[in-house]
Amino acid sequence: MDYFHYTYQHNHIEFSSHVYKVSSYHYNWHDEVEVLVLLKGTMEMSCNAEVFKMESMDTVIISPQVGHATLALEPDTMAIVVHVGRQYFTDFDKYFDSYRFVIHSTKESRDDRFFTQLRARIGAMMLTQCKEENPIQKLEMEQYFTALALSMYEEIWKKKEESILVRSKDSSSTTFDKMIAYIDDNYQHKIELEDIAKIGGYNVGYASQFFKRQMGVSFIEYLLRLRLREATVRLVNSDEPISRIANRVGFADIKAFNVAFKKQFHTTPSEYRSVAKDIGRQTKLHNWKEMVSVNSEDVVAILQFMSQEMNVCGDNERIKQQVDAETKLLKLQKELEKLLCSIT
Repeated sequence: MDYFHYTYQHNHIEFSSHVYKVSSYHYNWHDEVEVLVLLKGTMEMSCNAEVFKMESMDTVIISPQVGHATLALEPDTMAIVVHVGRQYFTDFDKYFDSYRFVIHSTKESRDDRFFTQLRARIGAMMLTQCKEENPIQKLEMEQYFTALALSMYEEIWKKKEESILVRSKDSSSTTFDKMIAYIDDNYQHKIELEDIAKIGGYNVGYASQFFKRQMGVSFIEYLLRLRLREATVRLVNSDEPISRIANRVGFADIKAFNVAFKKQFHTTPSEYRSVAKDIGRQTKLHNWKEMVSVNSEDVVAILQFMSQEMNVCGDNERIKQQVDAETKLLKLQKELEKLLCSIT
C-alpha cells in the first residue's frame, strides 16, 4: 500500500512531504523550513513558548531550528507537512539562516490570498506526487514547488526578525536537545525534574523555568503528552488491553491514565479506539507518526479542494483587475467630460 510520504530531489530542489495523523505531543527541532497545513480536526501548536490553536485549513510556516510541537485536540486530526532544506533559500539569500519566524494563519486570515495560494500549491504538489513519475510529472512538480518557495520567501522577507539564537545551535540549545533526548528515551519509566536538571547542570528551579521557556509547556506536561502520544498509537494499531498500554507508556495505574486521556482528548481511551477502528483508517507508523494511505478518500478530496483554490484565487485576481480597469476608465471618462465642458 502506498502512503502520502514522499521525498523529492532533483538538481538544487530538495524537499519532503507527508500527510499524517496528528496524535498526542510530538516535538520537533530540525534544519528545514516547515510548512504545515491542518487538513482535518483541531490541534494545538507550540513554537518557542508561543501556543496557538489551529483549525481546519490553518497554516503555519516555521524557520529552521525553532522548537515546535503539535497536540491533537480531537480524534482523527490530520495534517500535511512540507520540509524544505534551508540551503535552498541560503543559495539565494546568504543571510537566511539569521531569520527567525513563525508565520501562522488565524480565523481572520486563513482565507487571505497568501494562505489560500500556499494551500493550493501544496495540495497540487501532493496530488502530483501520486502520479506516475515521468518528465512531465517532474516539471509540473517543480513548477508548483518554485511558486510555493517564492510565495513563502516573499512573506518571510516581510516578517523576518534577526536573532542570533537561531544562526546555529548555541550551548543552551545543545543542552536543551540533550534534556529532550533523555526524556524521549526514558518517558516510559519514572523521570523526575531532578534528572533533567542534572543533565543541564542546573538547579531544579532554573531547569523548570528553562524548560518552560524553551517549550511553552512545563516538564510535567511535556512528559505527560509524550506518554499519551504513544498510547494513542497503541490504541489504534494494536488490540492490547488498555490497562497494559497504560502501564507500558509510563502511567502508574489505569485510573491515572483514564483521567489524563479524558482531559486531553475529551473522550475515554476505549471510545477513542472504537472511533478510530470505525473510521477504518489505513496508516503506517514512521518516526512516531501515522502516515496516511493514498487510498484515503477524505484526504484526497481535501487535497483536490485545496488545489482548486488556486483557480479561485486566479478568478478573484482577474475580477479585481477588471474592476480596477473599469474604475480607471470611468475616472478617465469623467476627466474628459470636465475638460470638454471647460473648452465649451
